[in-house]
Amino acid sequence: MVHQYGEHYEVYRTGGEEFTVIFPNSTVKETFQIMAHCWQAIRTHEFDYDKQTIKVTISSGMTELYAGDRSPNDIYKRADHSLYISKQNGRDTITVNGATQQLQDDSNQVKYAYFVRGVYADTTPVRRIAEELQLRRYDQTAQQWVLPQQHYLDIDTRIELMRTALLNTRTQVLVKALPVADFLNQAIADKIVAFINGPDGPNQLYIELNQIPALQVLVPMANFYHANGIKLVLSQIGTNRHFTKINASLDYFDGIKFTVAAQPDQMKASKEIKFWGTLAASRQLGFSVDGVTDQRLFAWLRQQSFTNFLQGDYFGQAQLPLLAE
Repeated sequence: MVHQYGEHYEVYRTGGEEFTVIFPNSTVKETFQIMAHCWQAIRTHEFDYDKQTIKVTISSGMTELYAGDRSPNDIYKRADHSLYISKQNGRDTITVNGATQQLQDDSNQVKYAYFVRGVYADTTPVRRIAEELQLRRYDQTAQQWVLPQQHYLDIDTRIELMRTALLNTRTQVLVKALPVADFLNQAIADKIVAFINGPDGPNQLYIELNQIPALQVLVPMANFYHANGIKLVLSQIGTNRHFTKINASLDYFDGIKFTVAAQPDQMKASKEIKFWGTLAASRQLGFSVDGVTDQRLFAWLRQQSFTNFLQGDYFGQAQLPLLAE
């Protein structure tokens, strides 16, 4: 895990069959995909024991630092509590802050679709040039589309959903967030490349990563994607993406995306936006600002020379492709 996902992560053996993994400067949302990849890798691997092949499962508990935590033990106890909930729920799952996650691909029983949200070029006037894909699940009880509790669908299912979204959109350029584990999986990468090079693939695909894998595994995969015409964007940069930690990796990206936090006065983010925008311009990287909801911020961004792309509810919320025309 440390070899693949980053040299700054730490693994500690805490006795018996349990161990603790610490992800500095990361959120549960970011690291959940890593743990889901570990869960999947363990349960599909064949282990040898006493001259027999056996299957193994893993129970995991996850949490993150809370403002009220007074010591590392507060975090550990919360994660440990979630671990034991996972054990009580079949010893083959991940529990996050007391909530056991649905990890199996349930697309045979539940309806999923990609909603699209516009990506706009900072031109005069602004112009919709791409569609960012956002997964939704249909809640049969509530009779409405909702955010799924988890995002685990196998790559074949996701490609079919992308195909459907493309059929119903005018813009044939897609932006798709990809977990680092999937990004580093050559079999998944091969299927993505086959899709974009096929007759029903997009004109252009941008893959967004919200984490940077270790440089030694980033480079060969970035080269593979680039060789096949796919562009890479580093998202969620900001206070938890320190420049010194990502500087060397930026050579292998085509763009960076800054997401403005939801707050009454979005102009408070202007200093950070300017830092990352100026950096992107100096490295000849595309610069996208997401989360725009404020007219003042929108007007200010339009005046900055480093702004390339804009996203956010200011331009409208994500919709089913047929409704997004």
